[in-house]
Amino acid sequence: MKVQKLTSAALVAAFIFVVTYIVKIPMPISSGGYINLGDTIIYLGGLLLGGWRGAAAAAVGSALSDVLLGYFIYAPATFVIKGLMGLVCGLITRREGFAPFAVASSLAGVIMLAGYFLFETLFFNINQASASAFFNVAQLIAGVGVALALYPAAARIDRSFDLRETRRKNL
Repeated sequence: MKVQKLTSAALVAAFIFVVTYIVKIPMPISSGGYINLGDTIIYLGGLLLGGWRGAAAAAVGSALSDVLLGYFIYAPATFVIKGLMGLVCGLITRREGFAPFAVASSLAGVIMLAGYFLFETLFFNINQASASAFFNVAQLIAGVGVALALYPAAARIDRSFDLRETRRKNL
């Protein structure tokens, strides 16, 4: 069972990386950030994997994408922020249903927005953080919207592979 858990987390991390790496739009007035749909997979990964494994997959997949895209300065912040997003989604979605998933995804999106605003304020300046916030809101809306649209398919996968029961036993 440990191999299955590790494999599922690694697959989700790889999927987060691929979606983040491929589907990206550079932010024109930022310090080098980009909009991506990797958050969609973070939300769905939290649903499928649960708290800690969802956090690990989100942190590793997203930070690896930052490193390989050349955004080294963002990688440590991304590791923490995206990890928290995966953790929140995994913990809140322990309750089955669309509403808990919608709340978890939205809350995780707000964590992303606040986390990057804080990071950019500390490492750059408030003006830079404010300019980037607009694009982070767009990423939040797009990521949550796509995740909510994909929820029925993810819920079927969850039931088919009995991931939810495995997840509950190992939180």
